Amino acid sequence: MQANDAELTELYTAAVGEEVENNEPNADNSAGGAATFDLRLQAVAGSVRGDDGSDYKLRIDCIDETLAERNGNMSVAEQTQQFDNGNGWVQQPSGNFVKEQKNTITVDALAKGHVLRYVATLRGNNGDVLSFIESNKFVLI
Repeated sequence: MQANDAELTELYTAAVGEEVENNEPNADNSAGGAATFDLRLQAVAGSVRGDDGSDYKLRIDCIDETLAERNGNMSVAEQTQQFDNGNGWVQQPSGNFVKEQKNTITVDALAKGHVLRYVATLRGNNGDVLSFIESNKFVLI
């Protein structure tokens, strides 16, 4: 990784409290499934960028593939964050910085049985797209 770069590296759904990708993230033994699931994101930044304190915006949209539209109820509101330790960027022995973020998502009952996916976009403070990533496709039960 270049010293001034940043990249989103993983985005996936998982059962609450789990770290393993799950394509039915709200599946459990209850009738109708669990009311929530986790959305996990990982990013990496170079040795300079990861601790330079600059702002960036992180946007995570839920796309309902069945309806071919954005599901605003299960999207994560755009967040302004900074490249620094206080915002979860942890320096690794390689010199690069890694950030892991978990959002617990409330299931939209109208999306049950639909195929969905997430798209995350990392934008610099000047509006340039630094990185984007798509999650696994998943179904809500």
